[in-house]
Amino acid sequence: MKFKVLALAAFAAVGLSAAAADAQQKTTLRFSIGAPDSMGGEILGMKALKEYVEFRSSGQLEIRLFFNTLGGSLQLTEQVKNGTLEMALTDDSVLGSFHKPMQAFQIPYLFPSSPVAWEFMTSPFMKEMTEDMRKATGIRTLALSENGFRNLTNNVREIKGPDDLKGLKMRTMQSQVYVNFMRSMGASATPIAWPELVPALKQNVVDGQENAAATIWDGKLFEVQKFMSVNEHIYGMHLIIINDRVFNGLSADHKQILMDGARMHAEVANSRKAMDSLQAIDKIRQQGTKVYVNTPTEKEAFRKASQGAVIEFIASQAGKDVVDKLLVAVEDSKRRVYGQ
Repeated sequence: MKFKVLALAAFAAVGLSAAAADAQQKTTLRFSIGAPDSMGGEILGMKALKEYVEFRSSGQLEIRLFFNTLGGSLQLTEQVKNGTLEMALTDDSVLGSFHKPMQAFQIPYLFPSSPVAWEFMTSPFMKEMTEDMRKATGIRTLALSENGFRNLTNNVREIKGPDDLKGLKMRTMQSQVYVNFMRSMGASATPIAWPELVPALKQNVVDGQENAAATIWDGKLFEVQKFMSVNEHIYGMHLIIINDRVFNGLSADHKQILMDGARMHAEVANSRKAMDSLQAIDKIRQQGTKVYVNTPTEKEAFRKASQGAVIEFIASQAGKDVVDKLLVAVEDSKRRVYGQ
């Protein structure tokens, strides 16, 4: 009897030691976004990253997802920078507050299409930019993916070219970039907070606004707007960021698996986000809003009319050298995509 008790005790001790060793080997990374769980491209991409990383690491690298619970993009980025959160999905406009050169991506008509933007995301320029940000802030970028293009809506007329914006009262975000963009084409820019936008459109305080197609659909702006132009004036990027000290604390194998998972996220998110936008536009059209899809030639006219004034302002913030190199890098990406 005494022998059995000792044997059981020894077996339990071995089991506990193995469990403790397993717990010590397991690494958990919290990965958060300031948006609710959904079927959106960025959310599906996050889930793809989690599934891939946990499978490839045999569960030794755990990814815990948090949706709309730890703060918005600004707060999440700050937490990653400070090391109180391991990973986040944030956007380029927010990162401009942490690293000024990131503001350069707010230039209108920087990318003619999503495929060009996807090509640019893996360019030497983008790698240099994110590496500079890592050195300056401790925020490491694992991958970039599509957030989407912004488009115009209004209650006065179809907007096919820059002259059609003249005299319109357009709502913008609290951003000098968007104010300069509207003014460059003769529109009156009025910054209005998002919760006040629908009442402002109903009461004709402003004639129109600009936003991503999914936001126009989700916010039901189509109910108070007669016209929509798919002019795709500013492109937004998502970035998977991780605290650099956390990343450097991972094993070589786990680093590779995590970077592969981040690239998996981008592949899933890019195509899904682009299709989400097309589907949102189609639903908006079905609700009675007259939708006009601007041609590449018309978008070029918008670019020529609006870029100059915005570039001047952004160069004063991000640096002229950064802007000049960015424009060259985008042209290189266009040539790789279109062969021209």
